[in-house]
Amino acid sequence: MSEQLPRHIVTSYENELQRLDALLAEMGGRAEQQLQQATRAVLDRDDALARETVAQDQVLDALEHEVESLIIRLLALRHPMAIDLRHTLAALKAANALERVGDYAKNMAKRALVLNSVPTISATASVGRLSDLARKQLAGAIEAFTRRDTALAAEVWRRDAELDDMHAGVTQEIFAFVAKDASLIEACTSLQFIAKNLERVGDLATNIAEMVQFDATGTLVDPGRPRGGEAH
Repeated sequence: MSEQLPRHIVTSYENELQRLDALLAEMGGRAEQQLQQATRAVLDRDDALARETVAQDQVLDALEHEVESLIIRLLALRHPMAIDLRHTLAALKAANALERVGDYAKNMAKRALVLNSVPTISATASVGRLSDLARKQLAGAIEAFTRRDTALAAEVWRRDAELDDMHAGVTQEIFAFVAKDASLIEACTSLQFIAKNLERVGDLATNIAEMVQFDATGTLVDPGRPRGGEAH
């Protein structure tokens, strides 16, 4: 913003940028919480927690709408330039990614309700470990975005292949259970959907990490990110 603008306009603009960062921080915290709750609903076979997680998704949806409305206002009335424009666009992409994390957590919770109604299988523990890594990736991406830490963002980006490899291994483990006992197909199908949702959370974390790079430099990361084993 130009230094020739009235001080109250500059202050209002800065307040709106701070509000944008605060909304993203809240979205990040809620997305992490939803993912953790969805995981616990699966591992603990907790129907009440699963239903609570499903219901909470509307809060993330509302926050994303608020972020989008604020960004539209910023672009239309404030005409941010250079660094501020990059940050505003990166924030929009990050908010979209965090809302999608909430959707995947909701999907996991819905699958937990199905999974909890059938006998458990040992592969559930492997899905728990997959969730640990996906949540680590998400937390790292959110921290990198909040701190504008390109080094941490690069670490998250590189670690995506590890999550892909783990997802491929979990998928093979689940398929092995079905091959041994077809009666487990309902449980295995739900568990596979949960694992896939976690793999996609990892992709979204990587997308957020890429926005940190864009925010800092104005350049997009080469889309040829490191990939691990595929089981899609």
